[in-house]
Amino acid sequence: MLTREHLGDIYRPQGPKAIVLGLPWTSGGSQSVTQAVDLSLPIRGIRVVFRGRVTVGTAAFTTVNPEGLLNLISNVFIQGTNARQQGNMTLWNCDLATAFVYQHMFGVRGGAYASVVTAAPAFPFQDVIVPAPTSPFPSAQTAAQAAGAASATNVYFPGTVNTFDFRIICDFPFHPHGNNAFGKEPLTIPQFLVRNEEWKDSLQIQLAFGAQAGAGAIGVLGTSAGTTTVAFSGYAGVGTTPVVDLYSLPVLMGLTLKDQILPGVLSRVATQISGGVLTAAGSNIPLLNQQKQPTPRTLFKQGTATVPNAFTTLNDNNVSTLGIQLGGNRNVRNRVDIFTHKLQQADIYGRDPIQGYTLMDFQEQGNPDSAYPGQDIGDGATFQLVGDVAGLAASAALILQEQILHQPTGELMNY
Repeated sequence: MLTREHLGDIYRPQGPKAIVLGLPWTSGGSQSVTQAVDLSLPIRGIRVVFRGRVTVGTAAFTTVNPEGLLNLISNVFIQGTNARQQGNMTLWNCDLATAFVYQHMFGVRGGAYASVVTAAPAFPFQDVIVPAPTSPFPSAQTAAQAAGAASATNVYFPGTVNTFDFRIICDFPFHPHGNNAFGKEPLTIPQFLVRNEEWKDSLQIQLAFGAQAGAGAIGVLGTSAGTTTVAFSGYAGVGTTPVVDLYSLPVLMGLTLKDQILPGVLSRVATQISGGVLTAAGSNIPLLNQQKQPTPRTLFKQGTATVPNAFTTLNDNNVSTLGIQLGGNRNVRNRVDIFTHKLQQADIYGRDPIQGYTLMDFQEQGNPDSAYPGQDIGDGATFQLVGDVAGLAASAALILQEQILHQPTGELMNY
């Protein structure tokens, strides 16, 4: 029988622990971290801290992408070799912008925040927190912020002639989102810990960086004017490049309990969709064949894009209805107006719907055991995300499917 002391020992976060600090960011570059994650204690996720300075000179950007500076890390790939699955497994494969917004879909402040200030105030200046994403995206709530705040036209990157210091912090949890706060099933977190017993020293983190130049270039921040200059450097002018710090999020468990949980594996993989499927009008169009795995949530993001993983606009109008079907004729989620689905976010999580983002949620009660049992779909049947498509030019979409690749087991889980 579990005692109060045992319950307290199941999940005891220890605060962030540095993996590697000061990884230099370069436009269009990449970084890889191998055999550097300490698993002497189990970890519940990875924290990415990205900070730097961008200076726009001579002329402002002609257009600015809505997610702005979030696009400077175009992909975060976390994988390793799991002994129980006897092979490589992907924990995360997603761009920073999508992961950042995903954290805000279950509360106004999830495990992510960003700050952007101009360099006009004297250093040391106070970071100005960017408002949480909502509709429209980006929010213009900062019009009345203190002097030195980012312009209200785009709080994530105004693109005007100025110098902008930014700091972006985002957690990449290994457990389902929304489970790490009081009243939201915190005891489900140990079900998806990454431990030495299963992963050894195999965990790898690969970062891909977005590219942006001046002189009329189209990049992840937007489109610069013909005479625009763009220069990147360290936060507050310290250093020649922006930097990325990586931290693990360790968890301490009581000695009598840690071996009574055999963690499962939750994988999040984002798939880009573009081309004919989104630019040709049609009804009940298959958008993606999802993997036949237990699926807690599927995230759908839409808008327009000319650069991979960097949306030029976000909208909810091109794919006007959304649903999930089996075999093309059985509804897992009814294909209805997309705003009807989006209201679930306000109804269940008390969170404003976010422009361009729609959640197909099977975990509204906070328990991953309520995930849709995709593993039971028969051979030959499809597990499709479908919708009605208006067929707007340059349309793009991203679909992120959460998959439980290995179910948690152990004495504490077998009830």
